[in-house]
Formats: sequence, C-alpha cells, structure tokens
Amino acid sequence: MKIRIDSKRTLLWGALLSMWTVSSPILAAEVSVDTMLSEGEKHFQVFCSSCHLGAMLEAPKLEALRLYPPSRIVEALESGVMSTIGLSMSKQDKQNVAFYLTGELAEDNRQETHFSCPDKKVSTPKLNIAASWNGWGAEQANTRYQQYETEITPKNVQDLKLKWAFAFPQATRVRAQPVVTPQMTYIGSQEGIVYALDTETGCAHWQYQAESEVRGAVYLHHDESGIPNTLLFGDFKANVYALDAQTGALLWRSNIAYHQLATVTGSVIADKHRVYVPLSSTEVIPAARPDYACCTFRGGLVALDIETGQTVWTTYTTDESQPTGENSVGTKQFGPSGAPIWSGPTLDAKRGLIYATTGQNYSSPATATSDAVLAIDINNGEIKWVTQVTKDDAWNGACVRKTPNCPEENGPDFDIGASAMLVTDKSGKDRLIIGQKSAMVYALDPDHRGKILWQLRLGSGGTMGGVHWGMSSDGQQVYAGVSDLPTNNPYKEGKPQPGLNAIDLVTGKRRWHYAPPNICNKEDKYQCFNGISAAVSSSPGLVYFGGLDGMFRIVDESSGEVLWEFNTKQNIATSNGVQGYGGAIEADGPVIANGLVFVTSGYDKWGEAPGNLLLVFSLEGK
Repeated sequence: MKIRIDSKRTLLWGALLSMWTVSSPILAAEVSVDTMLSEGEKHFQVFCSSCHLGAMLEAPKLEALRLYPPSRIVEALESGVMSTIGLSMSKQDKQNVAFYLTGELAEDNRQETHFSCPDKKVSTPKLNIAASWNGWGAEQANTRYQQYETEITPKNVQDLKLKWAFAFPQATRVRAQPVVTPQMTYIGSQEGIVYALDTETGCAHWQYQAESEVRGAVYLHHDESGIPNTLLFGDFKANVYALDAQTGALLWRSNIAYHQLATVTGSVIADKHRVYVPLSSTEVIPAARPDYACCTFRGGLVALDIETGQTVWTTYTTDESQPTGENSVGTKQFGPSGAPIWSGPTLDAKRGLIYATTGQNYSSPATATSDAVLAIDINNGEIKWVTQVTKDDAWNGACVRKTPNCPEENGPDFDIGASAMLVTDKSGKDRLIIGQKSAMVYALDPDHRGKILWQLRLGSGGTMGGVHWGMSSDGQQVYAGVSDLPTNNPYKEGKPQPGLNAIDLVTGKRRWHYAPPNICNKEDKYQCFNGISAAVSSSPGLVYFGGLDGMFRIVDESSGEVLWEFNTKQNIATSNGVQGYGGAIEADGPVIANGLVFVTSGYDKWGEAPGNLLLVFSLEGK
C-alpha cells in the first residue's frame, strides 16, 4: 500500500499508523512523518546528493527521482545499482530516503497489476507468423535495416499518424526495444515486466514479471516451421529467461552472474541451439568510493542451451583480476578488470563466429581487449581474433569524482556501446561496421581477422558519445547518429557535430550530414540537446531516428532531407489508460514492421527528460 503525504502533512496520524502496521511491518510504530522526512533528507544529503545534484552526470536528477515509485528507490539501495551505497544504511534509512523523495511509503513486495484496454475485450491471437523485426537489430547481423518494408515510402511517409500508444506504469525511462510480429508485440520495462501487446490495438494480452529491469530487446525464437514459440531475454540482475511466446509461461530461468555486480544490459541473440547473453556490470559506480576494492568484474559472453538454460560456454574479455597494490587510502586494488559487453552480440553463421564489442577497463592495467571487437567461435567460445580501436582506456566513476580509485590511464572512457553490424555490399563483400563513443566509425574485414578497411571521425565524441547506441546500414550507406553533448568529458576531440550522418559503405566517405535545429527551452528543468544518442534504423529510401530533445524524425536516405517529424515530449492518451508522457529518446531505436513504426520515449539518466511511452505510427487510414 502506498500512502501519499502532501506538503501540509494533513493525513491523520492514527490512520497512517494503522496502514503501516498492515503493509509495512518493518517500519517502527514510533516513527513519525516529520522524523521520516527529516531523516530521509539527512541521509539523502549524506549518501546521494553529491551524485544526483550534479557531480555524477549519469545519475538521474532530483526532479526525476521524485517521479519514482518508492519501492524502486529502496530496491536500488538494497540490491540494485546503488547497493554499495546502501551498505552504509539501515532498512529504515532506505525507507526514509524513498519517503523523502516521493512522499510515499515503499511496499515490501512488488504488487502484480494487469493492464489492458479498459474499454475493449480482445482475444489473444494464435501465433502463426514469424517476427517482422526480431531482437535488437531486426535480424542476426544487427543492421537495423527493414528491407521488407513496402508500405511506407518517401512519397507517403508524411501521412504517418499516431495509431496507438502504451504507457508503462511507474516508469521514468523506456530503453527496452519492442520485438514485433503481425499479431503480437513484445517489450520489457523498467519495472521488469515483459508485456505481450496486440500489434493492432496496443491491448495487453499478458505480462510476465521478471526479477528486475529488462533493458534490452527480447529475442523471439521460432520452431522449425517458422512459428514463434519462445521469448528470450535478460534482466538487470543477470537472470536469463525463456517464456512461452503464446502464453507468457516460464519455461526456464538461469542466473549467470559470476560477479555480484554483473548485469545484462545488452540484448540477447540466438540461433537454433543456443542463446548468447552479453554481461556488463555496475562496478564503475562503487569504484568512486575510496574504500571500495577496485576492481574485479570482467566482461563476458555466455552461451546457454536454448532448451534447458544450462551454460554451454563462457568467454571472458579479460584475465582474472589479481592484487595490484593499494590506493592512497590503503584500500586493496585489483586488475585487470572491466571490458564489459554493453551491446547485443552479432551472429555470423557463414564464418561460425559471434562478434561482441567491449567497453573500457575499470582498473589498471589496461588490456588489449577493451574498446575492441572480439570474434568468438560460436561452438566453443574461443576468441579467434581481436581488433582494438582505442588502446590504454581504463576508467571508472572515481575519475569523475577525483577519488583514489581512478586508474592511472584516467580514461578516455570510449566504450563501443553499439552492436557491430555485419553488412554485405553490392559486390557481395562483407564488412563489419563499428561505431564508438569517440565519434569514430570503422569498417573491418571479417575475412582478414578484423583488419581496419577505413575509419572516419564524425564529431568530437566523449563519455556520452559520439556514436552511442547503434547505427544502421542498407548495404550502400551507413547511417550514424552523433550526440556530442556539451557535458562530454575533456577527452573529446575536435568540433562537436551533433546530428545524423550518411557514410559510403565501401569508401568510408561522408555523403551528407543532417544537423537538427535546436528547439530546446532554456527554462526546461531537464537536460535538452539536439544530438542523437539513440540507435538509428532504416528501410528502403528512409532513415528513422529519435533525438535527445524528444523529436522523432524520418529523413530521405539520399539527401538527409526531413520528410516527417513528431514531438514525443508531450502528454499522450494511451491504450491502457495509464497517463503517458514522453521525454528524451536516448537508447533503443525505431522499429519498422509491416507498415508500422514503433519508437519509445523517456530517459531519466544523464539529467534528461523522463518518460514512459511506446508510440506506434501508421499511414493515415491504416
């Protein structure tokens, strides 16, 4: 039960106390409203304010935290991204912080709530058609190109209208990209609920509650006749799930966390026999604390049996960490570490390889596998070759806070957060295309151990990009968004060039650049910028992208001319009756399927505008 406390604190104390006794027995009966507020404020100032009031750019702003359900704040301090900070706080302290920020009492248990169309009765369709857009990149090569789209063209794209919208309850960000069949659309959420929505109406047929946030796209496995049968995905606590795609029933669940701070952020991918899961971690956050023994996590790719969930093989991105000494306050240090895999891996069935892109090391020494592309044998997990694009990159949160655990390399934090794209040009030659937060784009030769064929700088780059989440290619051009935020770190190079770029796939020459206009309001309480951080998508003749300013645009592939746009940063009526509001478009990109265009809006990190929307557009009258 949640009890909203208004600013005048006019609720009767007796009624509040009786509700606490039933719903939150962990709270002491003697605790008063004023005490909870004052203690919550005190602990927030001591443990949280330095990050959330500006020192840690990634941390959500105070205004965004006030939109959170209190249970999410307690969970973050108990077992989530802020659990190491929570070690210094009692259960009551965490409850008080949540109460101070939200004015609500946190529940002990997550309450299951079903959401569907309030005014419609919709029967669940029988799945009999394959996915139109599957996983992160539409198909296993991760090109984010919808080659089969024939309804939406440059000539009629201006007729796109909002068909339906779905609002995720209690959400302040949406970063789990939808997977679409003509009958059902599947998508995860910040609250860990995976929804099966009717593709035509947006009505919810069923939902499944995972243990924690589902950040990546689900992957839809098909049987031998091409019928969807299994949903595969990971959550923030490094659990991997297989669900019956028709009913949402759990088939198996495996926890693959070999480190207490391991997490699944990137999207999974699968072939007939195995599901491949990328592992990253949150260890860069506690590393900012001088008393934290930094660092011991190492990135990995885990292959699981698709029928049982049993681990087939695990490939680590660094050697196991060893003691390296002590920091300036006497805390033990370890290395190597890090090189997490933030992105979804890319399958290359022809060569029997799976490609994973890595982030920076967390501690010294820096390794040859950070900021790199790893080509891994799909049968046994052996690393066949490595192409590193930035050497000597070791960085963690201590480098921002200027505390003792910052590695001697001190950055530049140039992760490859975007999935590799395996693209075939008109002549039949394959290229592996890589985009990096440095704002560099590379073409590698998969037939010559990842030899760099060309490279191109698109902007200044930095901690928040550069090329951040993903690109697209139609086999002729590469489409890359660049964020180049003004708050990027001091390692940025050259002049910022936020916007969208088209690059010749063969030569690596830039063909055009679209610079979005600045529509941001200086009075906006959230960070607003005209850069492009979210993944880009394309279909014949068209390129689709969302901006940090909340604008969703579609441009002509040959010129970059804007053909259609929609401002998602607004309140929107939804199919499930939950209040919907848009914000920054930051992570996942547009999905194009059978004349429909899907995009999510809202991102509460980096000080950006929160939101809770999945928006679906179709041609007028469709």
